[in-house]
Amino acid sequence: MRGWAVAMVVAGGLVGSTALAFQPYFPGQNSAEVAELRAKLAEHEANLARLEEEAALYAEAELLGVTAAVQASQLPERQQRRLAMAIVREAKRNGVDPMLVVAVIRCESSFNNYAVSHVGAMGLMQVMPDTGSYLADKAGFKLRRHTNLFDSELNVELGTAYLANLIERFGSPERALVAYNAGPGLAKKILAKRDVRERFMAGYPAKVMREFRRLKAQQAQELSRLEAQKKTSDGPG
Repeated sequence: MRGWAVAMVVAGGLVGSTALAFQPYFPGQNSAEVAELRAKLAEHEANLARLEEEAALYAEAELLGVTAAVQASQLPERQQRRLAMAIVREAKRNGVDPMLVVAVIRCESSFNNYAVSHVGAMGLMQVMPDTGSYLADKAGFKLRRHTNLFDSELNVELGTAYLANLIERFGSPERALVAYNAGPGLAKKILAKRDVRERFMAGYPAKVMREFRRLKAQQAQELSRLEAQKKTSDGPG
């Protein structure tokens, strides 16, 4: 009886060791392999989220007419796409109508990415280097070189933030455009005197607002056309 018990224990040990020999290997929860896999998965998910966001921004840019407007920049197609997305993204981030940003760009630089004014304002939205440095610092990064203002996406980011800040400070787009054109300090003096204010407002601010209204009219017309087209396609066939 004792020999039989010993035999059973030995047999059980052999079976157990065989099972262990064929057991698949799973890395530990804190192993380097798992950490690497998790990092790759997180990177993949982040890239997927970015692509989805960009696709949504570009679709909105097309719908609003921004993509058609940026064709005037004559930038390479890929840069045009990124510029259109930047205009929509920064406008939404700062609570500004994207078509107002487009209107400012058209009046400031005619979409010339490398435009430089006689006073040194640079790029699409004609951002002054000192203003660009201040806005970059405020946003938490350094401009480093003034020529970085020729980067269309960066220029739109800084210019749109500046425009939004001026609208908040001066109370309306028209008054903000006085400050955008003349500088905040001089704008206060211009706006304080009725005759000077009316004369100045009839110039640059009126020009931008006319362009803005024209763009909005085009946008409304295109949206109406798309809506009618959708109704036709969804109607009884």
